[in-house]
Amino acid sequence: MLLLALGAGVLSRRGSKKEISDYLVGGRSFGPVLVFILGAGEAYSIGTLIGFPGGVYAHGASYGVWFIGYILLAYPIGYFFAPYLWRAGKRYNAMTLPDVAGRHFRSRGLELTIAIASVVFLIPWGQLQLAGLQVALSGLGITINPTVAVFVGAALALLFLLLSGVRAPAFVSYVKDAALLLGAILIGLAATAKSGGITKLFADAASHGAGQASQSTVTGSSLTFVLTTIVFQSLGFFVFPFIVQAVLSAKSEATLKRVARFNPLYMLMYPFLVAAAFGAISLLPNKLEGAESNEVLLQLSRLVLPDWLTGVVAGGAALCAIVVLCGSALGIGSIVSRNIVPGIPESRQRVWVRGVIVAYLGLSLILTLAAPQLLLTLVNTAYYGVTQAVVVFATMIFGWKLRPAALAMGVVLGDVVVLWLYLDTHGTVSMWLADQGINIGAAALVLNVVFVSATRVMWPPVEAVSGLRAENRSAPVPYPAAPTAKADI
Repeated sequence: MLLLALGAGVLSRRGSKKEISDYLVGGRSFGPVLVFILGAGEAYSIGTLIGFPGGVYAHGASYGVWFIGYILLAYPIGYFFAPYLWRAGKRYNAMTLPDVAGRHFRSRGLELTIAIASVVFLIPWGQLQLAGLQVALSGLGITINPTVAVFVGAALALLFLLLSGVRAPAFVSYVKDAALLLGAILIGLAATAKSGGITKLFADAASHGAGQASQSTVTGSSLTFVLTTIVFQSLGFFVFPFIVQAVLSAKSEATLKRVARFNPLYMLMYPFLVAAAFGAISLLPNKLEGAESNEVLLQLSRLVLPDWLTGVVAGGAALCAIVVLCGSALGIGSIVSRNIVPGIPESRQRVWVRGVIVAYLGLSLILTLAAPQLLLTLVNTAYYGVTQAVVVFATMIFGWKLRPAALAMGVVLGDVVVLWLYLDTHGTVSMWLADQGINIGAAALVLNVVFVSATRVMWPPVEAVSGLRAENRSAPVPYPAAPTAKADI
């Protein structure tokens, strides 16, 4: 598995160029297949193969409702709106979301606000992938030093990115996705066969309490939480930095629409993962509690599959972690080098991106080994914080008359509020939202929208910025100058 991934990484160098656009967004030349594979490679992380069945095993089938629901809703949203993001990227020669926003509104302040927010909320993502990598490798039943595991994972991610930038995780995703789909399908089928069929599998799981657990968690405030989470995370899906890079790497808007039609095919693996999780409830001899539930799929695999197939499953899980680690590292490297540190010429940005990638992977490595729970407690805030930028993206599309300064303050307000609500779990507001079952990220986004809408009346813009929907796609558009110090913010 590792050799195949390395071969795919080396193969990704073919056709690569020295331009920074090729390193970060593949020269905007990826066809439907490569965009499909890259987008899925970044979206379906180690949480899909390990975290999803572990959650269903521990909390019942309702755990998977939001997990599946938000991705299914995100795809039609992406079908209609991702092409506008690509259009803006092409128009402004943009390679990150802060690039797009800053140049569309000609505001350095807005660009910097989105850039800093993206980096802050993505920092825990690297540690999450390395922690998942430890689980995947330990699931092989081989005694392996955790330090060695995370060093190998970080080193592979660095190697792939040094080879050819965004092309490497795209090509490695061919191997990773094959292992991911093969592992999910085989484990689900094997668990069903060993249980005596679908009916007996779910009946046995119900006799062990699975039915009662799932039934008790889909009503009242829990149902409200599931629904608000689905809507909120589906809105934020296409503003995640590594998903943005997958969108901007496409050859055309038509490419994105073609890909969107087939994206839901990946969801066909989830019934097999659900079957595996329910099968594990009755087949595994010992009940796994807490963090141990993340090991359920690999323990089941060792029970129902040959050792070599378990190795394929664990290898696929490890590659999931490495590919997503590549995406988050490249996203942070791009944003720091293009949007946070001022004045770096494009000829030097590749060196800077690589330097930031090394620093980010090193930081994730140290935190995983020295303080494994320090940032993992904040990993849920990634969606909470990054999604606040969706207001800026919507304003770009529809051409609402708003000041870029107001949009930037709305993002800051949403991010500060969500961190406050997340950390102050016993506060009055946090407790009320928990009682009502409202996702705190969604609550912060509503506050963001209310604030920005109020500024339209109390602080109207001097001049309107045209929306992407109203623009003529065929008309040539000059590349705008970079925002100056006289920008709105």
